[in-house]
Amino acid sequence: MSKKDKKVLVGICGGIACYKAAELVRSLRKQGYSVTCLMTKEAACFITPLTLQHLSGNKVFIDLFKPAENIEPAHISLAEWAGKIVIIPATCHIIAKLAAGLCDDIVSLTVLSSSAPVLICPAMHEKMYKKEVTAKNIVVLKKRGFKFVGPVKGELLNGKKAMGRLENLDIILKRIKSL
Repeated sequence: MSKKDKKVLVGICGGIACYKAAELVRSLRKQGYSVTCLMTKEAACFITPLTLQHLSGNKVFIDLFKPAENIEPAHISLAEWAGKIVIIPATCHIIAKLAAGLCDDIVSLTVLSSSAPVLICPAMHEKMYKKEVTAKNIVVLKKRGFKFVGPVKGELLNGKKAMGRLENLDIILKRIKSL
């Protein structure tokens, strides 16, 4: 595995499964990966950037329009730095934005600026996941080379067992290694 393959951007989107992203970041670090986190503003409603900063050991990027520390915009330098990108949890919102090529947050802008392989880990309510438009967006992204893992059937936020639960973190870690 090359040095670049050990550099992972973790894009975190707004969903209840955000707390599992923290455990993924911790596990990646334990396995020798360098991790930098990107968050949508919605994700910051579920988990704090400070938590992810401590777990990753790196600055967390949220604000698209905050001045970069150097001349080059943060999304460009992050896109070039990344050997792999993981989006966890991937909401139907981020999936739709990526499929349409929309770049209005740090996660979508960085992903669409990068040539690194991308692993999308969907987690959402079954009704959103089963919508025809979501299925079409997933097909579009798969045709463009994006990889997916999950979701699986399991207990959702409302307590019901249904499709839409985030895949097991051990399986996600294996998929990250194989990217």
